[in-house]
Amino acid sequence: MEYGSLLLLFDQENPCWTEELVRIAEEDPAPLARMFAEGLLAKEGELLFLTGAGREAFREEAAANYLPAEPGTPGADPEKDFFITRLRLLLDKKHIQRWGVKEFVPSARFPIPPLQDDELFTRSSGFEWLWPSSPLCGQMREDWPLTGLAARREAPPASDAAAKWFEAKGTYPAYFEADLLHLSRYDFQAYAHIPRSPNDPWGILNADRFFCMRTPAAVPQNLDGFLATTGRFQLALEVLRRMVLPGYIDLDSFDQDGVNWLLFVFEREEEAEACVSLLSPFGLDLIRGSMPMDVWALSFEALMDFSEKGETIHDLIPVIGRPVVRTP
Repeated sequence: MEYGSLLLLFDQENPCWTEELVRIAEEDPAPLARMFAEGLLAKEGELLFLTGAGREAFREEAAANYLPAEPGTPGADPEKDFFITRLRLLLDKKHIQRWGVKEFVPSARFPIPPLQDDELFTRSSGFEWLWPSSPLCGQMREDWPLTGLAARREAPPASDAAAKWFEAKGTYPAYFEADLLHLSRYDFQAYAHIPRSPNDPWGILNADRFFCMRTPAAVPQNLDGFLATTGRFQLALEVLRRMVLPGYIDLDSFDQDGVNWLLFVFEREEEAEACVSLLSPFGLDLIRGSMPMDVWALSFEALMDFSEKGETIHDLIPVIGRPVVRTP
């Protein structure tokens, strides 16, 4: 087991980010200064991270407590890692999942056809998704025609089926990357006997999936970026439904509805509201051809202000999030 890197942004005059992460984790931030003074933590710009001595101290402490854990390492994008850590801590803290399991996958990457933005959609004479009629997606639908329950009658794809298909078409896949993928497994014991699929490195089988995205400002000049992200999310669902887990993306192993929600995450509520205003005029056209899927806007402000603890994620996001468009 490897802990994800907990990146602490360190500013002696304004240590709110450092203290925020540690307090969200319900730990005391006071030892940070001592650890820094003792050489267990080092500062690089605004980043506080474990030194070699700090990593060794982590291992010793983990071994003393019989915890099979390794210290994380700083990533290449500190702001992204801060976003992921903060969101993960808050989502975890704000719902209980008493009879289930909460899982978090940072920077979850899904192979998709390598289409440019202008191959995904057009707004030239009204909005239209172009990707379904692209030659590569057309070939994928011809080669992998079965989805839904009908696909379960066939042998499941090999773990490298998608990779080999892209190779056979003379191309390399692009990737849709969710900054944080939250997997919610309610009543997980009922599914415990079902083995994990070898072509499911994310563990999405028999889980509700919430694809959380760090986003720019929800202003008209960024509209195409939001549409491109939504289009690539649809491509990811298309590949999953046809070449990775056909028959098990929209229904679980017991034929219960699956959940695929795209969440645009903002700092403040007014930004989440602006996202709804920007995207909701598209209505069902925003998700047409890829339903069932939902698009939501969520803010850190709403998460932090939520004074209760939801039983499940479905008692949290629908309460504090803002729906952009939902599958009827």
